[in-house]
Amino acid sequence: MWINIARSAFICLLIISIVETTAMGVTVRVSSSDGYEKSSSSHDYDLDISTQLKQDINLASGKISSNLLVNGGGENRLMQSLSGSSYDLTSDVNSQGMLCISASSVASGEGASISQDVAGTGSLSLNMQSREGGANAGQEAEVVDGVLSSSQSLYACNGQGTFARQITEIEGQGGKVISGALGEENVMLAEGGYYGRGSMKANLASAASKHAISNGFASIDNVQVLSDDSFNAVSSKGESAMMGISGLRVVGDKSDIGSFDVSVLNFDLASEKETATASQITASEMTFTGGSYSSFMLTGYRWNTLDPQIQLYLNPTGTPAELTSTSTKDAISVAANTWDDAVAGNIFADTTTVIVDENKVVDDPFSSTPKKDGYNVHGWDAFGNSFVALNRWWTDGTKNDGYYRITESDTWYNLDYEWTTSLATAQTTGKMDLQSVALHELGHCIGMGDIYSTTYGGVLPPSDERTKDLEQVMNLYDGPQRTLGNGDITGAQILYGRVPKIISVGSGRPV
Repeated sequence: MWINIARSAFICLLIISIVETTAMGVTVRVSSSDGYEKSSSSHDYDLDISTQLKQDINLASGKISSNLLVNGGGENRLMQSLSGSSYDLTSDVNSQGMLCISASSVASGEGASISQDVAGTGSLSLNMQSREGGANAGQEAEVVDGVLSSSQSLYACNGQGTFARQITEIEGQGGKVISGALGEENVMLAEGGYYGRGSMKANLASAASKHAISNGFASIDNVQVLSDDSFNAVSSKGESAMMGISGLRVVGDKSDIGSFDVSVLNFDLASEKETATASQITASEMTFTGGSYSSFMLTGYRWNTLDPQIQLYLNPTGTPAELTSTSTKDAISVAANTWDDAVAGNIFADTTTVIVDENKVVDDPFSSTPKKDGYNVHGWDAFGNSFVALNRWWTDGTKNDGYYRITESDTWYNLDYEWTTSLATAQTTGKMDLQSVALHELGHCIGMGDIYSTTYGGVLPPSDERTKDLEQVMNLYDGPQRTLGNGDITGAQILYGRVPKIISVGSGRPV
């Protein structure tokens, strides 16, 4: 006991000395044992010269406790890990800008916990993970060019599993939150994020032992996009299901377009026989008319037949006065056929691509009880000035050739904006071009991902050259675009087959 206390005093003095000399790199590792169980604590800090850090570490028989205070700016990274005979906990904080952290942790033979309050400006990412036996729980939060405030906790206990929770507020150019858990029976994961100046709030929790559970809520621009009912909608025991929503947002002075993505999934591990892999190809970065052929992203989901013949429906209720159900149907049909023309298979129904049916359900896209009825319905709704259009899709968790099967996809167009089906009108006014927006949302329907710039799940980092390729429909909406870019076409052909080239007899050249 005396040796542990002395060692504790030495560590405290060492840390204080490091603060005074503003060292750039710090590593501290300690362990403690009660003769039966051993616990360990590791701290790795890469600090900007302006950052001050104070940490107290106390050792007792088989127990380690720590308190941490950090204030500073510039580039900082702080990593902590706690481990015992059956558990591991980790925390990783990366920041570029101002940073303030108050954290505490405890580790013993029975289990461990980490609690932290983090606030910062600039770009900041938080990642916390816990493992106990075969159970895992974790969470992430991130802001790009903005402000983040988050209260997070992580817990693992021998034989009782793991737990993670965050209460996070974000405001900035982009942001995301993730909360997930892995149990023996299933995986639960919730993700939400946005790109383009906006805000996000989340209160999410995940836990795992034999079974994984997640719950909570999240809102973007003060519109609730996740709730407990979102989790309940996919949480049938013994079944796999996933629901996702993507959409366009008007941001700033309403001259810029941003976007958002939200998803919640529950995968039954007993039915998962394959490893999820999204097809990738390597293409040259040569740029032609239509942009780069490598400017695309796949989500790992698709309609898992070569000729899915997706039947679309239009509920005309609420159609804007400037449009008719016929002009709306025609605009969506042309957008669908644009994707069809790019691939070998028939993605959308050939005879009547869009059927007008006012009896098909178009529920509230942000409903706490989202409806899954097997129909792919487009419709109108008024849901605030932030969102231009939304696409929600479902999967049953079955997989073929590495892709999870999409079973339903619905699309909403926001009545709080002015719409047109006239290209000339869209080019000369601020009205949204229905065909262009439908083309983007139908890309999500078939398994294409966005390629705009941020760092959250499935979306590219700002350094990726594809984010600058605005000739792709799956990038940001910067005006009417009714044709696919080269990257759009490449991604669609990976999913649904390449259009065969016809050789003209006598010339030997493809036509």
